[in-house]
Amino acid sequence: MGWERARTEEQKEQRIAAILDATARLYATQPFEKITLVSIAKAAKFTRSNLYKYFNSKEEIFFEFLKQDVIRWRKDLVTTLGKKKRYTVRQFAAAWLDVHRRHERMQDLISILYDFLEKNASIDRMVEFKRLVNDEYTIVTSLLCNLFSALSPQKAVRFLNMQLAASIGLYRMTNLSAAQKEVLAYPEFKHLKVDYTVYYQECVEYLLKGLLG
Repeated sequence: MGWERARTEEQKEQRIAAILDATARLYATQPFEKITLVSIAKAAKFTRSNLYKYFNSKEEIFFEFLKQDVIRWRKDLVTTLGKKKRYTVRQFAAAWLDVHRRHERMQDLISILYDFLEKNASIDRMVEFKRLVNDEYTIVTSLLCNLFSALSPQKAVRFLNMQLAASIGLYRMTNLSAAQKEVLAYPEFKHLKVDYTVYYQECVEYLLKGLLG
């Protein structure tokens, strides 16, 4: 059965929630590139024309996931790192990694953020997302500066941007197909195999040490 036209704000929110829920179910079993607006509409029991009343593209739907995931990540980070007043760089990197690994969908979506999501979303959606990121960055920046007195807000933002770049690169290098894994199993290519956990934690350590001077 299809959805009737939403006439109240509550009904609109219900429609959006249904679309997100349907997309999440698809994303649990299919890669991003395989999912289409047609398959989302079918899973949500919408017509495609009704789907367009809420989102202009599948990328805009995935932006909603990423917004939710960034907020969850920030809350987890504040809770986890707030358990101690002081950290060594190594302790911090280990704790940062633990939080990061608990938010795998966020990592996956961020890995396609610049190549796919932003390039196929409206300016309004991008601005909305960037503003949310700004708000979350402000909270995390304050946390970092409280944990490391030698870290200025500018350096904290630099750390956030640089660790993001490291995370995206390493995620792409380690989120491999079966064929890619098979090739890297060859003894001659052993040195090319990258362990995300080890490399990312080291990157966080090196970045923070450099910024702390």
